[in-house]
Amino acid sequence: MALADLIANLFRRNYSTTLLTGSAMSVPTVGPLSALRYTPVYRAVTLISGDIARLDCELSAPVADTLWRNPSTWWNAFEFRRALMMNALLYGNGFALINRTKGGELLELFLLDNDNVSLDVTRGTPTYTIRGYPDIPASDVLHVRAPSTSGLWGESPINLCRTSIQILASQEQMALTAYQNAGNPKIAIIHQRQIDEALMQKVENYYMKRHGGAENAGKPVVLGDGVKIERISSTVDDTGLEAARRYSIGDVSRLYGVPASYLSENVGSSYGSMEWLSRMYVDGCLQAWMSALASELRSKLMSPFDSVVWDTDALIRPGIAEQMAALRTGVEGGFLTRNEARARLDLEPLEGLDEPTLALNVGTGGGSTNIGEDTSESEGTPNDF
Repeated sequence: MALADLIANLFRRNYSTTLLTGSAMSVPTVGPLSALRYTPVYRAVTLISGDIARLDCELSAPVADTLWRNPSTWWNAFEFRRALMMNALLYGNGFALINRTKGGELLELFLLDNDNVSLDVTRGTPTYTIRGYPDIPASDVLHVRAPSTSGLWGESPINLCRTSIQILASQEQMALTAYQNAGNPKIAIIHQRQIDEALMQKVENYYMKRHGGAENAGKPVVLGDGVKIERISSTVDDTGLEAARRYSIGDVSRLYGVPASYLSENVGSSYGSMEWLSRMYVDGCLQAWMSALASELRSKLMSPFDSVVWDTDALIRPGIAEQMAALRTGVEGGFLTRNEARARLDLEPLEGLDEPTLALNVGTGGGSTNIGEDTSESEGTPNDF
């Protein structure tokens, strides 16, 4: 394979999107990439991909671990993982070419554009085609899939749940249209007598010229004799736009498994502590993607018996008060030493704190004591850690 030609074709995706203006505003067109224009989708996708990219991931196979931490000269590890996951979250599939030596040794990983990749399942084993380069074995393509019924090709969450995203797009369009007119409601101009069509058009044009658009907001309305104005629709606030947008944020939350409060929705205190939210996010969202990625890494870069370990402590670490209470319980119960507790807090060990202790209600008298010590003449010592 001509690797230089392949790299030259990596970035041919058309990133242009159609703005919601003019006649195109009737039904917003939503696709995997254009869905990023809507802030709840952007937040969910970048949050998941960014967290997967920043978590420490240790591969037990040394060569594969080195490659995973330094995939190529084109991408650093963070950008490579984030882009791979964003493709999977938006398009349903994230691809990377595994470049090897003629002897089969791992060299580099190259991100692939989804538009360039197709899968051939008509043969005995699946093979990939990458923009004119056919018959690439599955073992040479790292393929992260979104959920699908086939298990071979992921389904785009945006395409599957397009209606929900179109509702969100329509709300953005509605807000844009309303605020372009400074949030003014629709009105009826009523004359006390019957007027012909030409005069009606003239009155309408006069009103729109003087009061249409944000630049005319606040101008006084001067009415002629026998003319009055009545409002026939509600303002932006009265239309329930805020409630509708909360509903759409909830839909995006359900689509990607991200807690609604992580998408900047004001959900109050009923959702519990941040530690509980973080655990729900890791267990209900990230864990599935980490497992999918780990399975692919074991299948393509390592042996099935190697391990992939994700360190999620940075995401679900509780607050300092909860940590101190848990460590105190461990120290007073005798199954953590005070220096071990200090290590959990990233503190340096202190001399004399390597022995386990027992709390007053567990020990034989006086206060917290070191296990195995003669406590008949000793006084209680505080659990300093």
